[in-house]
Amino acid sequence: MKGVLVNKKTPFLFTITFIIMITLVDAPGSEGMPSHELARDKQNLIALLPKETEVAGWKTTSKPEFFEPETLWKYINGQAEMYLDYGFKLLVTMDYKSINGSSPVTIEIYRMESPDHSFGIYAAERSPDDHFIKIGIEGYLGEGVLNFWKGIYYVKLGSFKASPVTKEILQKFAEIIANKIRGSYSEPELFACFPQENRVKMSERFIPKNFLGQPFLKNGYRVEYKKGESSYQLFLAKNSSREEAEEAFGKYEKFLKSQNLKMSSARKGDYQLISTEGEVIFQYGSIVGGIIDSGSVSERDRIIEEMVHRLRNRNL
Repeated sequence: MKGVLVNKKTPFLFTITFIIMITLVDAPGSEGMPSHELARDKQNLIALLPKETEVAGWKTTSKPEFFEPETLWKYINGQAEMYLDYGFKLLVTMDYKSINGSSPVTIEIYRMESPDHSFGIYAAERSPDDHFIKIGIEGYLGEGVLNFWKGIYYVKLGSFKASPVTKEILQKFAEIIANKIRGSYSEPELFACFPQENRVKMSERFIPKNFLGQPFLKNGYRVEYKKGESSYQLFLAKNSSREEAEEAFGKYEKFLKSQNLKMSSARKGDYQLISTEGEVIFQYGSIVGGIIDSGSVSERDRIIEEMVHRLRNRNL
């Protein structure tokens, strides 16, 4: 081991013990996270939790409890795998009880890999029919539930008793947490490259892995559209480089060929595309995008050109 010098006269057990101690000091905490970063993230999460002095009439009934990637299943068994796919790093939970007899409140704050991942897990659990509120970047309020996202944090608050009073309490707790999350954030930038016409409200999704069921497609941004009786989806998948995007585009083309679909291909200036009866896939720079379950060919071409134009304007 680098930096460890072992004298031949050093007792064997002492040598092994010393090496183990060095290894433990350097050991990662969570999913490769160094122990000092894990400790820092725990302190950051604790700092976001409402203090008893910040919510009059409420007391904590538990100490902060933490869950890491390898233990998350103990808290949300059945959903843990999805959270891990969305870049879950750390969770803190805390219970609060009212001295006036109101229903107890549980707070969960999930530390995700990035703001896009935080948005992604939030969007995966929302529905267009939810009652949306302006807390954090966006949140929704239901019967005994309030969830929102801001920055790298996805926050969930819950209470067993659903009532107007409970909704007020949940919003008060949520606002305290949201105000503690510093920084300016907004919806992921790539969504600005999607057309507004016929867009289904609150249908935006970010899917970091196995996008469209393909292991070579990652960091996928998807929006649903509806025109009359027909529905379709637009997507953009962000790669780390043009070369990676070209490789992914080639693999998707092979996948389509394996389905024995009638295909055509073309290059239009600075982007290339392939078309089938039901979809058009294009590659521009580091982006692979497309339209699925579309209408007429002319409509599909116009939509693709509009998306590429917006990508150009944003230098993406």
